[in-house]
Amino acid sequence: MNRPSVKSFSVLRHANARELLGVRIFGQAGDGLLQTALATFVLFSPQRESDPRKIALAFGILLLPYSVIGPFVGVFIDRWSRRMILIRANLLRVITMIAIAVVITGHSANSLLAVLVLVSLGVNRFVQAALSASLPHVVEGDDLVPANALFPTLGTTAASLAAALGIATQNFFANSDTVNASLVILGSVFAGIASLIAMRIVPKDVLGPYVVESAMRDEFRNALSGLVAGFRYMIQSGRTFSSMMAVAFQRWAFGALTVHALLLSRNSWHENTSADQAVLDFGLCAGAAALGAFTAAILSTFLLSDRADKSKTALNESPHRQVHLIAAMTIATAVSVLVTFFGYQVGTLAAVCATAASLGFAGQLLKINADTTIQRTIDDAHRGRVFSIFDMMINVALVLGITTYALNAGIRDNVNVGTAYSVVLLSCSTALALFLLRKYRANATSI
Repeated sequence: MNRPSVKSFSVLRHANARELLGVRIFGQAGDGLLQTALATFVLFSPQRESDPRKIALAFGILLLPYSVIGPFVGVFIDRWSRRMILIRANLLRVITMIAIAVVITGHSANSLLAVLVLVSLGVNRFVQAALSASLPHVVEGDDLVPANALFPTLGTTAASLAAALGIATQNFFANSDTVNASLVILGSVFAGIASLIAMRIVPKDVLGPYVVESAMRDEFRNALSGLVAGFRYMIQSGRTFSSMMAVAFQRWAFGALTVHALLLSRNSWHENTSADQAVLDFGLCAGAAALGAFTAAILSTFLLSDRADKSKTALNESPHRQVHLIAAMTIATAVSVLVTFFGYQVGTLAAVCATAASLGFAGQLLKINADTTIQRTIDDAHRGRVFSIFDMMINVALVLGITTYALNAGIRDNVNVGTAYSVVLLSCSTALALFLLRKYRANATSI
């Protein structure tokens, strides 16, 4: 008799897989604390206006610069020791987060804070891309779907739990700059633990890449050509590109609806809403999205892991399990179109939380499929670049969603326009999911 619950966690039977998961969990927990403190300090401070254009500008400052340099940095994920990236990048995050805490203690949201936050979040995205590129080196090819369901989702869950801890701490001790700075310091401790866990990964070259280190200088000079090669490999695989675009459309809609939920929490759900209550309401929306993502991971891990053809173990010879994953994500994205339309038209806290859960569920299935497709179809020499390009696409899509929403002034005016174009974007994700379902079914049948 099959035991899905045991088989699903077979990806953790290797010590290095457990260490890699530990790096992700502690690293993202630190990021969750950092983002909670920053959201309260910058977005929910009573003295700062809730202008959607200013919110869009803040997100643009945080996300777009790394989106520009990220793909170039991805070249180095394919040249530097990924183990050393995980060690040193997390140590750099410790330093920047301590500096952020010092600035917050000084009660000022200035350009120095923006630069420090940009560096910290940028380094974290670099780490996430390195983790994704390393995963095929610590799990067997047939375990990539459950690994891509389990690892990123446990990381997201850790970030959500850390954010919940931050919100609870703010409510218990009262929201203050000192409390927010303390949360950032705790986040730096988690980043330090992630670095220590990465040191336990052995042998030193187990995460790849398996290239000659002397090529590093040449790749530095020719980063643009390396990036072009990454784009070429990505586009040559139609399934990879389509999977990535499906995620991008969903994140575009998610960005717009995130700002709408933020403004509702500040301005509409309660009269004379305090900063603490606004943070709590928005935290419930974020928690609903995280719960949806976690549920998607459980579905992927427990229901899809045992349906693979056990005789197919190579990365490019296991399409059967992914057919079920893509079928599930196609249904989920189609349902999210309807839930989003009705949820944001109603506009209550419960309705928006239901929408967030639906979007989180569909988005996680889309992301699991895209990660797995990249790992199966892109060779290791180009995988880091493609994951960095993917990260860029997600960041740009989020900013586009936020910016498009911000171009329409006022919540009441925005709700119809924002919901309409979000539904269109989610429909595009559904169409791409249907295209992928046909492709993978044809491939699975031919094997």
